[in-house]
Amino acid sequence: MESTVGWANFLVAAAGAAAALVGLVFVALSINLARILELPGVAGRAAETILLLASALAGSMLLLIPGLTSSQYGYLLVMLWLPTWGMPTAIQVQAMRRRQYYRFKHAIVRFLLHHAATLPLLLAGLSLQGYVAGGLLWFAVALLFSLIVALFNAWVLLVEILR
Repeated sequence: MESTVGWANFLVAAAGAAAALVGLVFVALSINLARILELPGVAGRAAETILLLASALAGSMLLLIPGLTSSQYGYLLVMLWLPTWGMPTAIQVQAMRRRQYYRFKHAIVRFLLHHAATLPLLLAGLSLQGYVAGGLLWFAVALLFSLIVALFNAWVLLVEILR
């Protein structure tokens, strides 16, 4: 089993990056709030983005809590994964049922991007509990994918929404 020893600098940097990106998303929301609320499905995308970044921030901070066992860290990450995966998945399925996408391929891309960002978080939790290999490397993948997907969504909320 792996501990978080040696990961502190990465986790602190990840928490800072996630916090900064949350700020960017809130700026995008405040600038384009009327347009975001006007277009179907876009408010859900904003919620997904905030949830992804909040998960990256919370996960980084949880792993910085001293004195926990690997299994306890794993449990916390699985508990963090549940709403991070579940709520956006429900939003996306509901948007597909309501046919809120201009093109079906947009729904598929959004669905795949979100799952690519959240699946490694689950794998990190399971790995720290001893069920799969990889340890905190899965968490690093989850963080990086979450930040990339959130940046993509922030671009949509800030720029693409005005087209």
